[in-house]
Amino acid sequence: MKLKHLEYFMSVAENHNFSKAAEKLFVSQPNISKYIQELERELGVKLFDRYPRKVVLNRYGRYFYKEVKKILHQL
Repeated sequence: MKLKHLEYFMSVAENHNFSKAAEKLFVSQPNISKYIQELERELGVKLFDRYPRKVVLNRYGRYFYKEVKKILHQL
């Protein structure tokens, strides 16, 4: 897991949208999607419920969000 994975995850979680997260991070939307998929694969769980125009953290995502927020704050 890379720090970039965590930063991208936080941006998607807070913006509820891959495109908005990518825009704020100045990266392409496909890159954001790729990193989130890699993170989910590494963790072995899906972190988001995906809908046509937004994404919402599921129970695993909400737990992971709290932990990542603490980690990034400490860094």
